[in-house]
Amino acid sequence: MLVSWNTTNTCNLRCPHCYRDAGQKAPQELTTAEGCELIEEVWRSGFRIMVFSGGEPLLRPDLFDLIDRARSRGLRPVLGTNGTLITREVARDLKKAGAAAVGISIDSIDREKHDRFRGVDGAWEATMEGIENCRLEGLPFQIHSTVFPWNYEEIEDITSLALQVGARGHHVFFFVPTGRGRGNEESVAAEQVEDLLERLLSLQEKLPLEIKPTCAPQFLRIARQKGIKTRFKRGCLAGISYCIIAPEGDVYPCPYLDLSVGNVRETPFSRIWENNPVLLRLRTRKYEGYCGICRYRSICGGCRARAYAGPEADYMAEDRGCLYLLQEESKVSPLGKKLLLRLQEGFPLEKEPYAVLARELGVTEKEVLFALRWLKARGAIRRLGAVFDSRGLGYRSTLCAASVPKDQLEKAVAIINSYPGVTHNYLREHRYNLWFTVTASSERALEDVVEEIRNRTGIQEIYSFPSRKVYKIGVKFPEEELARVFS
Repeated sequence: MLVSWNTTNTCNLRCPHCYRDAGQKAPQELTTAEGCELIEEVWRSGFRIMVFSGGEPLLRPDLFDLIDRARSRGLRPVLGTNGTLITREVARDLKKAGAAAVGISIDSIDREKHDRFRGVDGAWEATMEGIENCRLEGLPFQIHSTVFPWNYEEIEDITSLALQVGARGHHVFFFVPTGRGRGNEESVAAEQVEDLLERLLSLQEKLPLEIKPTCAPQFLRIARQKGIKTRFKRGCLAGISYCIIAPEGDVYPCPYLDLSVGNVRETPFSRIWENNPVLLRLRTRKYEGYCGICRYRSICGGCRARAYAGPEADYMAEDRGCLYLLQEESKVSPLGKKLLLRLQEGFPLEKEPYAVLARELGVTEKEVLFALRWLKARGAIRRLGAVFDSRGLGYRSTLCAASVPKDQLEKAVAIINSYPGVTHNYLREHRYNLWFTVTASSERALEDVVEEIRNRTGIQEIYSFPSRKVYKIGVKFPEEELARVFS
């Protein structure tokens, strides 16, 4: 398990993609004492690797003391830096304090491009000197690069540079527009991401250093498709085995998922990590949309930050930056449309109804079942199943309308849904805000159930409207109307 701590917002460079919008020191950064307590909490929570980052962490005066504290507690301290401040002496002191490794950012083999991107002339040269100083002092280091359209074709050259200067690895970050990078349209296209990931994985098989794509969890799907072995078992780790702490103590599932789940000054880190609802939901891996039905969901998981940055603003939504999603959707969409049109005519009452539908549509049963899961993921259908004629089976049903105070809704819903005879329960935006149906063996039994619900919930304003006659209205949507589902 890995945790990052942005130890300071202070930075000597001005990178346009910075998720921290780093530059000046934040007003209320964690003190040395608070940092030491955080280290204790991180260890207590089961983490074993702690990344000290920024801003530029080497601008924090007590950094070496904090690294030493982490090392003595049993953590593996790692530094994330731009490398410009690593003199020979600094490299020596980092190693002495217990830094296990250093991650240094290089975004181009062209010094002018790198300097222009980093916002400071001479940054490339200073970083290369920092790399050399780490090498001379025997301090292990790896190279970090962020992918943009302007350096997309250089990434493999940077890998070669990393190998040449003695790096242990090359970690390639795929840009997510947050912080100072919000509104930046420089993300590479899904097709380019796929192409670069394939090239990097192929390169990994030939080179002795580790190449690790970050914020592109689909690399594990590609590795499996290509039969390429990798030590990594999981793509997106956000909230599952990774999180990050901001300089002021706010905790986030990952640097690019701009959703604070608590502050260590208000709640101990261990309690945030173990109990926060956002983190717990991320760990369920019950994704929405295509990610929820993808065959690779257990190893990939989609980028939760990209999902959150999407139109739904839901960190469990599908990751539309994945080419596989887009390609598979283009295949299943026409079949999904045909299925919706066909199902409006009726459902085959056969022993193998999906096989019947498959024969009619000229596809396999497996394709029909997958298309139905996709339609549900897209919200085109909510449920596909039998609707029983309760009256024909000798039962009675009623529709109930309840006026429930907002602060009692959760409790009332839980109680109502616990009854096996409750088949629907809907929230509405008016005085009578909860509507549900109840089925029972007789009119008397219905009245008893409704009265029991009143007593258990404490909600007396529940009106019951027993069904007397059943009307079924058939609504068929023309083909042109269904186009909205697939737009």
